[in-house]
Amino acid sequence: MSLKVRLDSGEDAEARTFDGALLTLLSPRAFAPGAPIRFVLVLDGGERPFEGRTIGSKRVDELRFEVRIRFVNLRRADRELLAGRLAN
Repeated sequence: MSLKVRLDSGEDAEARTFDGALLTLLSPRAFAPGAPIRFVLVLDGGERPFEGRTIGSKRVDELRFEVRIRFVNLRRADRELLAGRLAN
């Protein structure tokens, strides 16, 4: 399963996996390790903002990168939401 994400640059991305600490996105652009990243998770009931730091990016095809993120601040409710929707 995946979740729709909108980066702060306005680009659409896709949340793919969450292991309780790290989130993996498929993104149209790469991010340098340690770069700040802000995005909103697009849900049925609206949007929920998140903020983190990238661990690194890896090209998966001509158009997308796999971006690994660790969160700066992650509330328990948000952690449970991600874990419930993106269970590995």
